[in-house]
Amino acid sequence: MDDSVSRQRRTMTGRRAIAMVMAVLWLAALMLVIKAGVDRFNAPSWGNAVAGDLSPEVAGDTQVGQAWRAPLPGLYRIELFLEPPDSPASKPVTFHLRAGADAGPDIWTAAIDPGQIRAGVPYAVEFEPVRDAKAKTFYFSLESPESRPGEAVQAVYGPGVELEGGSALLNGQAVPGNLTFQTYYSLRTREKVDLLLERIAQGRPYFLGSRGFYVILAAVYGLVLLLLLWSAAGKLTSEDRPGP
Repeated sequence: MDDSVSRQRRTMTGRRAIAMVMAVLWLAALMLVIKAGVDRFNAPSWGNAVAGDLSPEVAGDTQVGQAWRAPLPGLYRIELFLEPPDSPASKPVTFHLRAGADAGPDIWTAAIDPGQIRAGVPYAVEFEPVRDAKAKTFYFSLESPESRPGEAVQAVYGPGVELEGGSALLNGQAVPGNLTFQTYYSLRTREKVDLLLERIAQGRPYFLGSRGFYVILAAVYGLVLLLLLWSAAGKLTSEDRPGP
């Protein structure tokens, strides 16, 4: 009799263990599905998409630039809206990216071939992601000392465009308006979650406008789900429990 009861108890323990392992695996699979969904989320581009007049030509001593404050971490791509030169024998344009107009060495430097510029099509410059870019000021500039007026690249410029934290610069001096450009950001999973929570909470009243509320809500949901699975596992094993 004792052996039979012992076997039944071992069987119940084994079934409970199997049920808990299945519950943990199910929760892990759920987390992977959520992570996969978050990873498919792409950060929106940011900048000035409004076209306007053309800036002075990027020729001789003229330097055209743009300063802005990055809204997100992971800055890795800038799209410039340029107009190709009239002359097929134009000189290369140098792109500089710095941490501010008065900052030290370039974060990134690239040579732009005017022959690759197409009217109405943005020219993209990519570099290693700047992970701590959020809320920091950046500045890019274009120059081509060897180019001559009338044979140089022009940057599309909106003199009446207002952009929070941004300003166009001519020869290092701020001018009204902004260049036409877009910036792109590569986010890690945690940064994507933070951005999603920020969007969920944005504009909501009281505690609903706090990202922490939704973190706590998700934790409570996961705990309740785990307790339900534990309860279900207990019911599965109680059917074989020996009677009095």
